[in-house]
Amino acid sequence: MVRSWSAVREDLRASRILLRAGWRAAMTYRVSFLSTIVGGVALQGTQLLFIGVLLSKFNVIHGWRLNDIALLFAMRLAAHAFYVVPFGALFSIDQAIQQGDVDRYLLRPAGIYLQVVTRYAPIMALGDTLLGFGSLALFAPQSSVSWTPGKVAFLIAALIGGGLVEAGLQTFLAGLSFRMTSTTSLRILADDTITRFSSYPLTMFSRWGFLSLTFIFPMAFIAYLPATVLLGRTDQLPIPAWLAYISPCGGLVVFTIGLTFFNRMIRQYNSPGS
Repeated sequence: MVRSWSAVREDLRASRILLRAGWRAAMTYRVSFLSTIVGGVALQGTQLLFIGVLLSKFNVIHGWRLNDIALLFAMRLAAHAFYVVPFGALFSIDQAIQQGDVDRYLLRPAGIYLQVVTRYAPIMALGDTLLGFGSLALFAPQSSVSWTPGKVAFLIAALIGGGLVEAGLQTFLAGLSFRMTSTTSLRILADDTITRFSSYPLTMFSRWGFLSLTFIFPMAFIAYLPATVLLGRTDQLPIPAWLAYISPCGGLVVFTIGLTFFNRMIRQYNSPGS
C-alpha cells in the first residue's frame, strides 16, 4: 500500500511538471493564445445563446424555466472544464499511436496515460473554463436554489464528478484506439452528444431514453442528476432519488472503469515502425 501511494505521488508530481511545461510553451505566442481562448468562449457560448432563444419562445422546457436551465448549463460547462483542462490532450491519442510516439512513451518511466494527457496544453479549454465558471457565478444566485454551505459543497463535488465522467468516457474510447487505430469519430460523437443535450432536462427523452443516458452512456451524472438534487426535482426522476444524491461519486466510478480499460488496451498496441 505504501509503495502504491508513493507511485501515485510520483505520477502527480510528474503530471504537474509536464502540464506546467506544456502551458508555458502554449503561452509563448500571446496573440494565438488569446484568440484561441476567445474561440473557446464563442464555441460554447453559441449553446447558451440557442437555449436563450428557445426559452424566449417557449418559456419552459419540460417544466424547467430559464433560470434553472441556465444553472444546468453552467454546471455542465463548469464540469466540462474539470475534464478538458487536465485531460483535453487525450484527443490526440490517435496521432500519438499513428506516428509512433507511443514507442517513446513505453521507454520512459512515466505512465503512457500520463504522457498522453500532458502531450500539449489544450488552450481552448481556458475559454470553456471562463464561460463555465462565469455562467455559474451569474446564474447560480438567480436559480430557485436556496443556497446553503451543504449545497455549495455538493455543487463542488458534482462539478468534479461531472468532469471525471467526461474524462472517463473519453479515456474509455481512447483505449479503443490501441485496437482500432482511430476513434476520433467516436470521441467527437460523445463530446457532441454531451454538448448538445446535457444542458436540457433529460427526462424529456422518455423513460427509456433517460435510462440509456444514465446507465449506458452516463451523461446524466455530469450535471442533470446533481441539478435535480439542488433544485428539489428528484421526484421527477424514474430512478430512486438516492442515486441522484450520490451522483457525484459516479465520476470516480466511470473514470476508474475508463482508465482500467485504457491500461488493458495498451497491450494491444502495435508499433507503426516509424
